[in-house]
Amino acid sequence: MKVNNTIVVSVGQAGNQIAASFWKTICQEHGIDPQTGQTAKGEEPRGNWSAFFSKLGDSSSSSFVPRTLMVDLEPSVIENIRATSGSLFNPANLMCRSEGAGGNFAVGYLGEGREILPEVMARFETEVDRCDNVGGVIILQATGGGTGSGLGSLIIEAIKERHPEFPVLSCAILPSPQVSSVVTEPYNTVFALNTLRRVADACLIFDNEALFQLAHRKWNIESPTVDDLNLLITEALAGLTASMRFSGFLTVEISLRELLTNLVPQPSLHFLMISFAPLTPPDRSKFEEMSVDEMIKSLFDNDSVFAACSPMEGRFLSTAVLYRGVMDDKPQADAALAAIRETLPLTYWIPTAFKIGYVEQPGVAHRKSMVLLANNTEVARVLDRICHNFDKLWQRKAFANWYLNEGMSDDQINALRASAQELIQSYQVAEESGAKAKVQDSPEVAARAAGRAADDSASRSSVSLRDLVDRR
Repeated sequence: MKVNNTIVVSVGQAGNQIAASFWKTICQEHGIDPQTGQTAKGEEPRGNWSAFFSKLGDSSSSSFVPRTLMVDLEPSVIENIRATSGSLFNPANLMCRSEGAGGNFAVGYLGEGREILPEVMARFETEVDRCDNVGGVIILQATGGGTGSGLGSLIIEAIKERHPEFPVLSCAILPSPQVSSVVTEPYNTVFALNTLRRVADACLIFDNEALFQLAHRKWNIESPTVDDLNLLITEALAGLTASMRFSGFLTVEISLRELLTNLVPQPSLHFLMISFAPLTPPDRSKFEEMSVDEMIKSLFDNDSVFAACSPMEGRFLSTAVLYRGVMDDKPQADAALAAIRETLPLTYWIPTAFKIGYVEQPGVAHRKSMVLLANNTEVARVLDRICHNFDKLWQRKAFANWYLNEGMSDDQINALRASAQELIQSYQVAEESGAKAKVQDSPEVAARAAGRAADDSASRSSVSLRDLVDRR
């Protein structure tokens, strides 16, 4: 069976900083030198390395190159990666411009972003040609920045237009006032949500509001920096992709497509949360090891999820737990997960949506660890917070001229805000219906739900950003 090849595209400052950290970590997990791309004594890398790397050469001096594109509209982060990563990355896949998006979605989507898009897609097609079997695309982007939101949306749309068969997972960093550097972040995020909702197959959210609190509480950092938050994200992404990079229980690889098939019950409900255990400080992880029971309890703790909400107060539509490390604990993990499943607020119409995966290869920092992926209705609270901040700005047209001057109109902006509200409402409807007893689900209720679904589908097609742009 062919290994599923995954291409990682990082966009904007935050996306590329996280990508640099992520690739360093998985190089170490596979036994690849993160400076040269080579292995010790020319040995074969550990695991299913071809899932995320391509091979150059056939001799003992072969090097392994990440299947990645790094894109930005300003040069500082890309140039820093060039200077610090040795010969690991293909230099042609590190692309930047000189001006930047200035924290403006419209520049990334309508202006500078469209100028760099042909170059990005040409390099993407080159990476596709180097793959034996493309299993999916992961996009790393921060929705608060102009490049991450605007150009990130543009790239997702272009990939899905050319390759609708490729599952696309966006790993989106949502803004927080505590670590904000751009006052227009609520605008950019709401505008990007339209593409993430309509085009991406799934969106895994990393909420800076929650990450800041996790670094503060769990790692005892008084004033967490962006690097601290990026390290949290890297640990979660390494755990998430472990099942794609290493053979799991019964030697079965869990592909990106398989994960999304289990986690997305309806196309409109594809915004996912993540948590990681153990969340011990990096300098103490070697000395403080949690038991399997403690890790599982921590995974489902409201204070551990990478989103500023309370999942146990919402409804779990679907769940995946990925365990990696010492397999002697597998029976204990099975029993603990079965026990905690009985306590979860599940949705009655998806009674079996609970997937478990096991990978023997441990991570760099932990002998055993776990990742939880959850499709939970509480994501509406996170999105509603951002929309509320958007409304405070838009009611006074604060900073709106920067978007209007780039070609957006009031009608377009109102339509994109309405699209975000429809996304929130779709999760609210799922929460309400999931709480009902099955015997109470009358034909009239089913008809109303079907009507709402039809309206939601019509609304999604009516607020295509591309259509709105073409109309102006």
